[in-house]
Amino acid sequence: MIFKTNEIKKESTTDDLGNTINYVGMYNEKGNIWYEELKKFKKDTLKVMYNKDTLQVVSKSKDASFLAPTAVGDVIEEIESEDVAINPSQYFIGGKLVELQPYEAIKNGKIVFNKEFRIDEIKKELYELRLEYDAAPFEFEVGGKKYLQNNRSIDQSNLTRIVVMCQAMKKTEFENWKFYTKDGSEKYANLTLQDMMKMANIMQEHTTKAMATETLLTHNLENLTDEELKEYNSKDRYEKAYKNM
Repeated sequence: MIFKTNEIKKESTTDDLGNTINYVGMYNEKGNIWYEELKKFKKDTLKVMYNKDTLQVVSKSKDASFLAPTAVGDVIEEIESEDVAINPSQYFIGGKLVELQPYEAIKNGKIVFNKEFRIDEIKKELYELRLEYDAAPFEFEVGGKKYLQNNRSIDQSNLTRIVVMCQAMKKTEFENWKFYTKDGSEKYANLTLQDMMKMANIMQEHTTKAMATETLLTHNLENLTDEELKEYNSKDRYEKAYKNM
């Protein structure tokens, strides 16, 4: 059973007490009014209301009387489904409920893939992963003890500033550099100039590796098929490429 709104009329009737009742009459192409047609739908099916041009789902209900096709172009069709939740990304295509991804659109009643949009989306994900991996803490050993050192921009800047200061003042050691332990607590240790130079090199290596991983994956996107782009898992791809870098 399908109902397509073809005409809308403002109408009125009179109740048993002589009161005028105004209502909107929704008619299909055969001139049949919705209030009578809704009785023809099966009891247990899902009634889906969507726009005939955009195919976007407007509303859904098991009870047809809960739906109101009050715009020309509204279509109500019944299917076997338990999916009653409203989803703004859902469309009705080929008799099925379909949830579009951000990189998909409807054209001539079919789902089309927007490759450029998907590639830009993946690039943003890879950029965020690069920042995450770049700033991730690494283990650093001082005096036989291992600590965690963050690799944020501020950590690199502080270390560079301290190294320059120590060299200018001819100091060979910096006191109370703050590290972290695996449980998140703070620990302080004295660093030699050699320690600081070694740490600076590790920081730069991590930054370079994170950037190189992003660049490698980004440049390869244009070579992927549409299906590969649709199924692309940025986190998984980045992790594997980073380990092999």
